[in-house]
Amino acid sequence: MPYQYTFIAALLLASVYIFGHRLRARSHRRWISIAAGVSISTVFIDLLPEISESQAIFSSGPHRGTALFPEQAIYLAAMLGFVLFYGLQYMVVTSASTQDKPSATFSSLRIAAFAGYSSLIAYLVVHNVWKGVPSLLLYSLAMAFHLLVVDQSLAREPGPFESSRRWILALAIMVGWSVGILTSIPEQWLARITGFVCGGVIMNTLVVELPEGREGRLWPFVLATVAYSLVLIVVFRLRGI
Repeated sequence: MPYQYTFIAALLLASVYIFGHRLRARSHRRWISIAAGVSISTVFIDLLPEISESQAIFSSGPHRGTALFPEQAIYLAAMLGFVLFYGLQYMVVTSASTQDKPSATFSSLRIAAFAGYSSLIAYLVVHNVWKGVPSLLLYSLAMAFHLLVVDQSLAREPGPFESSRRWILALAIMVGWSVGILTSIPEQWLARITGFVCGGVIMNTLVVELPEGREGRLWPFVLATVAYSLVLIVVFRLRGI
């Protein structure tokens, strides 16, 4: 994949953190639900089938004997992503229930977790095996929507570093892209990263859509999920993927 395309994709993702607060101020809550639906459809129609194929190769490959739990390695990474962000959200809810503001230490930990997560999303922009520009475009668009959901979630529980948060996370995107340009890792680790991102996308979407008081919109979420799933299926069929 030409690097200029991946650079444009990384800029798109970074811009969501920089300008997302303006979009939130001008948009209705249903747009966040639409963004959540697009994110979820990408996980189940695109990324999960990809990691399922990778898991089959991983389980029977030459590195099987040296890996711990080779039959579940990638799915364990997905579960790790889910549990990590569940834990962070649990601490946020617990803090809110005791009417305590998030501590500087917890806010730093939370931002660091989302910065690392955003870097991995950007890393996959470079190193995942995109079958042409349309696949890269669909992934980048879906992740841009997802980061809008993440930005919405973080904005609901502002911490001591709220004023600098969007710049830290935008920088993390560009760092992830830069590391992707400069390094290369084995395919089994790319598959693990993809699995981790899948778990994170699912949990962070649920954080915004389901808990009481989030005011999620069911039908925009459902319709966006169905519509983007159809787009992915049609594009994959046309390209023989």
